[in-house]
Amino acid sequence: MSSNYMLFRYVFSIINICFFALAVAIVIFSWLLHLKSSDYSPLMGNQWFTAPVVLIISAKCSMLLGLIGCLGAWFEKKPLLFIYIITMIIIFAGLLVGVVFVIALNERIAISARKELLNNIHQYPNQENTFRIKMDAIQRRLDCCGIDEYRDWFNADIWSGQTYVPDTCCIEEKLDCGKQININETNGLIYTDGCFNMIQMEINRNLMIVGILSFVLVFVEGFCIVAALGLLCYLRQRDSYI
Repeated sequence: MSSNYMLFRYVFSIINICFFALAVAIVIFSWLLHLKSSDYSPLMGNQWFTAPVVLIISAKCSMLLGLIGCLGAWFEKKPLLFIYIITMIIIFAGLLVGVVFVIALNERIAISARKELLNNIHQYPNQENTFRIKMDAIQRRLDCCGIDEYRDWFNADIWSGQTYVPDTCCIEEKLDCGKQININETNGLIYTDGCFNMIQMEINRNLMIVGILSFVLVFVEGFCIVAALGLLCYLRQRDSYI
């Protein structure tokens, strides 16, 4: 066995170990992004088909492939290397298509989600439900009120035409503080900016992070595919002389 091949095999194994570690880090980071965006699931359509979830699935598959690549290189198993190359190409293409598709749909989903959120505000319940809990949490965290502006709450059925907002809109939240305003005067008691633009900004920021991580993963996958092809070609050429 030539020293060049031994060196190449060691390098290929180290690359796949690093690839495995990178995939683990991406899975953890993407899952944290997914959990952070769970409050915004109405804006993202199906909460299980988002850019972080697509990246998580791809990275998990890449973790398994990293192990297969190491085994194939170390034990010189051509079937494992062949499986490694084919599956890596599929994941490579799937990751690109999946992330681009989700990002491209983001604006369309946001438009329909805005209408849904405004409709949910009209039906804001007197007792807690999933929408009320999430909306209150968003308003507290982002210091915002309503979807486009605080006046969105004036159309809520719960207040029968009164110019009230939820207490979570208040700068200093306390009981019935949202009932101390009128249609054009907030008396400095509540946040007046809507939540929709803030939510969109945070989602777009998360999409940018996912895009960067996807580019890194795709770049490393491409390098691994080329390296695996070189290793497989060497093994086939060597075996043809035996």
